[in-house]
Amino acid sequence: MEQMEFDLGIQVDESKLDPNPMVNLYGYGPENKKCKQCTHLFYKQFSKKYWKCALRPNTNGPATDHRVNWKACGRFLDCVSQ
Repeated sequence: MEQMEFDLGIQVDESKLDPNPMVNLYGYGPENKKCKQCTHLFYKQFSKKYWKCALRPNTNGPATDHRVNWKACGRFLDCVSQ
């Protein structure tokens, strides 16, 4: 399958992007909160745990693995409040 590239004329300064793709979509969440404290975080257990965010499209591969210590995004829901 051939990969296609499109030039939309939008310039993005990649040095300002956060490593958490959800922060880039929804902005930062509450201060001092991490993804590991969020209701949306879950893991798939195989020979080890692979953390995923329920809000991200899941490819069942390493591209959608989620880091538990990333800063929380704007869609953060506290596990304690549920």
